[in-house]
Amino acid sequence: MRVLQYLWFHFISIATSWLPDLRPVLRLRGFLLRPSFKYCGENFQIARHVTINFTNRLQIGNDVFIATGCWLHAGGGIVLQDKAQLGPYAVLVTGDHTTVNGSYRFGPSNLQPIHICQGAWIAAHATVTKGVVIGPGALLAANSVATHDVPPFAMAGGVPARIIEKKSRIQVVR
Repeated sequence: MRVLQYLWFHFISIATSWLPDLRPVLRLRGFLLRPSFKYCGENFQIARHVTINFTNRLQIGNDVFIATGCWLHAGGGIVLQDKAQLGPYAVLVTGDHTTVNGSYRFGPSNLQPIHICQGAWIAAHATVTKGVVIGPGALLAANSVATHDVPPFAMAGGVPARIIEKKSRIQVVR
């Protein structure tokens, strides 16, 4: 089953890669890719040139958006809750390497899940490492690397990411 899910992801990705990233195409691609994942909610939108390893370990909520060029290694499990969004070329990697006889080449992976909570935004070229939770409504700034959890409604940035600003509650736009 896992191999079929992975092959389906690649087939649909290649078959739709010539289509422009317009909203109806993003929705169609997301709809067609739904069987590839452990779970996938409604209105999933995904752009071209996205790479996802271990698609069967990725859970996607409602209204999730993944921009062009993202790379997700879901070996340890990734959860993208409702309304989460990944900016262009964001990287989510659930593992790192260990050494065997002084070499990283054949060392086993050390895997931990990543959790992107409801309404969180991972901006362009940002990286989230294994075991990190990005809280509800949080923002990981562009080109940042999250090596530790980001609290709810906080903005984090830098390498490694540190809290830049924290909001006490949701702002309502009228």
